[in-house]
Amino acid sequence: MLHVTGCVLALSLLAAGRAAAEAPPEQSAAPRPFAFTAGGEVRYRLELRDDFTFNDDAYEDDAVHLLRTRLHFDLKAGTLARLFVQGQDAESFAGSGLNRTNTSINRLDLRQLFVELKSPVEALPATLKIGRQELVYGDQRFVGAFDWSNVARVFDAVKASWAPAAWAQLDGWFSQVVLTDRVRPDSADHGESFYGLYGAFKPITNHSLDAFLFVRHDRDNELRGEITSRRGQLKEYTVGSRFKGKRGAWDYGVEGAWQFGSRAHEDIRAWAWHQELGYTFAEAPWSPRLGMEYNHGSGDEDTGDGTVGSFDNLFPTNHPYYGYMDVAGLRNLDHLEANLTLKPAKPLTVLAKYHWFFLDTNKSAWFNAGQGVIRAAGASASETLGQEADFLVKWQVNQHVDTLLGYSHFHAGAFARDTGAHDDANFAYWQTTVKF
Repeated sequence: MLHVTGCVLALSLLAAGRAAAEAPPEQSAAPRPFAFTAGGEVRYRLELRDDFTFNDDAYEDDAVHLLRTRLHFDLKAGTLARLFVQGQDAESFAGSGLNRTNTSINRLDLRQLFVELKSPVEALPATLKIGRQELVYGDQRFVGAFDWSNVARVFDAVKASWAPAAWAQLDGWFSQVVLTDRVRPDSADHGESFYGLYGAFKPITNHSLDAFLFVRHDRDNELRGEITSRRGQLKEYTVGSRFKGKRGAWDYGVEGAWQFGSRAHEDIRAWAWHQELGYTFAEAPWSPRLGMEYNHGSGDEDTGDGTVGSFDNLFPTNHPYYGYMDVAGLRNLDHLEANLTLKPAKPLTVLAKYHWFFLDTNKSAWFNAGQGVIRAAGASASETLGQEADFLVKWQVNQHVDTLLGYSHFHAGAFARDTGAHDDANFAYWQTTVKF
């Protein structure tokens, strides 16, 4: 239904735009209550992958070509109403079906379609946003659009925002994540709901303090708990806060979350923690910034005690944070990172990162950035996953074109050696985005 509606709206907006363009000069010069714009982007990425399975004898694509095209129409009625429509076509030209799944292919589909309404009453500074849309909060460690993906993530949602002051905003929403279908119109997962509250406050210059409540409810009565005879729904609550700031040459941040509720009638007790610290040498050539991070997502120490201890990373954008090879997510993880950022020229940024990965417990699985299992638990194995080095160059050619070039190397650690194949992995990529 959303797919058909989107096509009709897109055609209507095109017709409106053409009519406005063909209007006589004296009409176009008069004040207009409506403003119509259109635009889009084309993004191409070449990925060269080597031993992502940590097994040199297993086949995988040496080269993966990813192409993503988006087109949007934006119609505004003064400052009180807005209609936004965005279509997307995502293609993967890979030799293996492993890299031609719905995480990389989404052919000619509706990505976003929402109406945004603002309160005309100055004393009630509220906004209502209804339809298919992105949900992006904080640093996207728990809720984000995951735009690195060739398909990315959207929700069918109703979201209300209240901004009583320039330094404060509170959002509340009800949503269902949209599932990608490679050949048919995408639709939301009606069996699972995601809703919550997010407050963002900036009481001090260059500082922000957020607080949040996320609720995930999967109504599938056949979900398994730790004790395999149990079946039931997921009712999961995540509460937490985020603080981030900058003072002089220093920047810093912390974010934490506590998770509770029930899965298949078993208690959930999990948590996650992030902290970062950086220093910028502003007067030095290339303005180097040195930074460090620590991230923790709990695992489950006892998978037979009827208490779920493995943190659910929810709907994050993990790619920028736990290694660009996406071999880790914020679940059963201890992660240390040292990083260096350089600015040789205004449009050029150079990043170098080094990561150390450890399992919180070897009694839980090793999860990747998408929360898929890379290796099952190995109770007698080491908890050391390995190290990763990332190198990335970003070039903002102009306001319409940007490109990046990167290389990453993952050195498999003792856990990989103790549980199976343990060859090192390599990742090289080139990406260019053109916006119009």
